[in-house]
Amino acid sequence: MRKRLGRKHLGRMLLGLPLAIFAAAVAAQSSYAQTPAQFFAGKTVKIIIGFSPAGTYGQYSQLMARHIKKHVPGNPAIIVQSVRGAGGIAALNYLANIAPQDGTVLITAPINVVQDGLLNPKAQYDPAKFQWIGRTMELVQLGVVTQKSGITTLADATKKSINAGGIGATNPTSMNWKIINKILGTKFNIISGYKGLPDATLAFTRGEVDAVMMNWETAVQRFPNEMKSGKFKPLFAYSSGPVAEVKGLTALGQIGKTDVQKAFLRVYTVGPRIGRSLAVYGSVPSERLAMWRKSFDAMLKDAEFLAEVNKRKMRFDPLPGTEVAKFVGESMQFSKETLAGVKDFYKQLTSEK
Repeated sequence: MRKRLGRKHLGRMLLGLPLAIFAAAVAAQSSYAQTPAQFFAGKTVKIIIGFSPAGTYGQYSQLMARHIKKHVPGNPAIIVQSVRGAGGIAALNYLANIAPQDGTVLITAPINVVQDGLLNPKAQYDPAKFQWIGRTMELVQLGVVTQKSGITTLADATKKSINAGGIGATNPTSMNWKIINKILGTKFNIISGYKGLPDATLAFTRGEVDAVMMNWETAVQRFPNEMKSGKFKPLFAYSSGPVAEVKGLTALGQIGKTDVQKAFLRVYTVGPRIGRSLAVYGSVPSERLAMWRKSFDAMLKDAEFLAEVNKRKMRFDPLPGTEVAKFVGESMQFSKETLAGVKDFYKQLTSEK
């Protein structure tokens, strides 16, 4: 049986509310007044990823977690946590709306962070509110087909339909094929139910699909013989411009025919330049962002870190957070009218199979 509160008890509760709110505000203010060393001492920092830990998001995040901690004041524990779903959007939404914005939760940002933030109604975050810590590598990703598919050029793919495997409907591993279909008239049939690029690549090697997006590292480390023999054939690069690794290959960012298509591709192909970049979101205090950037830069020069990168033959073309922030910001600079056209183009892409 529920007991009713008397007026005296109710009054005490109401009087106590302002004190509780005041105490919470004081605690928050005290936290912000701490030095980074004081704040991070004894804490656990999370680096979240939106995909399988087996892929390069997991590999680079684990690499950073192992080595950046040596340069963080307060010596916090650093772990990597996978928040999977919706082609990376689940992790981005979590970061923006659930995770504390105090510098204890970082993200190795999905490369679709700008595209989805501007264009996807499922995205509940603002891409302009990411504060970039630094980049470990620029992504080089290839659209690859099997020899048995009978397709050797993009022109061939306008005459014949084959299955292409991807992660989520709006993730670049699926969207790249949709864009090629829309602009060039190819006939790729996209199967976007795979949980991560390793799963899609496995399906590709098993013959379940005949086309897949493949990271350069995967191509040269796991399938050098297949690439050299022609068993696996690259058709295009997911990039804003030509890539040095494969000369003469079509760059996705350069196939636009109209002003709207070109503007869309500028937003879309900023993703590979982001590559595997570390960021925080929202109202993280400036001194903690500065601390993370300083720690990241120190990690890049760390002899043990560099030795592991070389030993594992990992792609490594780092940039400081200020440079990442600059080119990400530039990718979003266009008029409201152009943005409306870009959104309409994106809507057409996502409404098509």
